[in-house]
Amino acid sequence: MSVALVIYFNELGIVVGGVTGIAVILNNTLGIPMWLVNTAVNVPLFVIGYKTFEKSTFVKTVYGTTMLSLFLAFVPNINIRTDSFPVNVVIGAFFMGTGLGLILASDASSGGVDMVSTMLSRKFRYVTIPEMMLFIDGIIIICAISFFGIVKGIYAIIALIIETHMSDNIIKGFKRSKLIFIISSAHRELSDYIVNSLERGVTYINVVGGYTNEERKMIMCVVSGRELVKIKQMAGRIDSKSLCFISDVSEAFGEGFTKLT
Repeated sequence: MSVALVIYFNELGIVVGGVTGIAVILNNTLGIPMWLVNTAVNVPLFVIGYKTFEKSTFVKTVYGTTMLSLFLAFVPNINIRTDSFPVNVVIGAFFMGTGLGLILASDASSGGVDMVSTMLSRKFRYVTIPEMMLFIDGIIIICAISFFGIVKGIYAIIALIIETHMSDNIIKGFKRSKLIFIISSAHRELSDYIVNSLERGVTYINVVGGYTNEERKMIMCVVSGRELVKIKQMAGRIDSKSLCFISDVSEAFGEGFTKLT
């Protein structure tokens, strides 16, 4: 996150919300160091939010925020940027999203807006934490537009989308799978193919047709995207009337997939 802020966002004038966004604004307009802004804003929030969070989460958040402030102070502003403004925005968003994802995946937060949103959502229970974060970040981005202009504001929104997508992938895992349900009169042949050729396990679910009132076996299995293509082709070849339902699985744990940790 400090690499994204020091080398990219601060130099480009890109604000994606949060306390670090305020730090970028104040550094570019008043010359106040970003580490000082990050510390000054978060310390009062820690005092106020001490009783709001679980102890382990609070300790991790304090540690993460402290480390971010230290890195903001000591990471050198090395010019490794390209000549393309859009490319620099994408690279900065990639670093920012990766860092934020690692923090959230550790059951902590980056402090600042996360803490404020959690505390306010408990007072205004009709507003969710993501909605509150979006509202606060929106205000910060609007303020940034008044300093850096509408064009950089648009780039900031693009960076925010990339950052959110990147952190979401870090949290959920990149190895996404597919969950497939198959209703077919040839369920035995299909399950044999999945088990023997693809070496994937299957589960039978007893289902009853609402129109025909016939009992059937529905196959349920979790496979990779490439294996899904093979199953669809085999289902069409064996039974053209097969009915398939497919949905995304963020990550599959266990035998044949990601190891449980």
